[in-house]
Amino acid sequence: MQAYIALLRYDVGQLARSWLVRLWVALLVVPALFVVVVAANEDEKASETLAAYIAAVLVPLSALVVAIVSSAAVSAESSVAADSILSRSVTRSEYIAAKVTSRLGMTVLVFAAVAIPFAYLIVRYSKDVDTSVGGVVAGLLMVGTGLVFLAALGIALSTLLRNALLAALIVLAAVISSGGALQFLGLPWMSSTAVLSDLAAIFRGDVENPAWHATRVITVFSILTALGVAASFFVFRRRDL
Repeated sequence: MQAYIALLRYDVGQLARSWLVRLWVALLVVPALFVVVVAANEDEKASETLAAYIAAVLVPLSALVVAIVSSAAVSAESSVAADSILSRSVTRSEYIAAKVTSRLGMTVLVFAAVAIPFAYLIVRYSKDVDTSVGGVVAGLLMVGTGLVFLAALGIALSTLLRNALLAALIVLAAVISSGGALQFLGLPWMSSTAVLSDLAAIFRGDVENPAWHATRVITVFSILTALGVAASFFVFRRRDL
């Protein structure tokens, strides 16, 4: 347990000092402030403004950074991991558990720190507030669980592939292509792209059976996240160091 906590603190410190993570936060916050000012001075619907920012700025930037950071979780430190594990100072389970916790935790923390205040400010200062509280909460939860699943998939591929950039490209391509295919097949509650395209209606609560729709989406992405985490442990415990 002590080794896990030490690894977790080290990894969180690395992420906090990472220029990529800092740039990510800045690129999310600056456009968000601009959009809030525009919404307060223009007759734009709150649901449309909120959905446009999330679909055009928050999700694309976050998906790119999360894919890169999570796909480098293990592969970028393969020699360090091998030395630590082979010297028996840390177990494989402790090492991968620390990586999973720090990467998923970073994804949730940054998303929540940006999306929640932004949604509040849009609803508070927009001239045309057409959102519902339940719709906004459900929409943010759906987007958040989708990003967490992306991080879990990236970590799983990081334990399998040595090339972090290749793993990140595979993660992004898999999520985008599967989302489009599932949306085409009429399964919007399993599609990441369908969630983004329906965000404005979700924020307004205009989708059919909104509570059931949100529950299905969140459940699907949560199950996929659990499978990704389980795959990370399974593969890393059996990989050659």
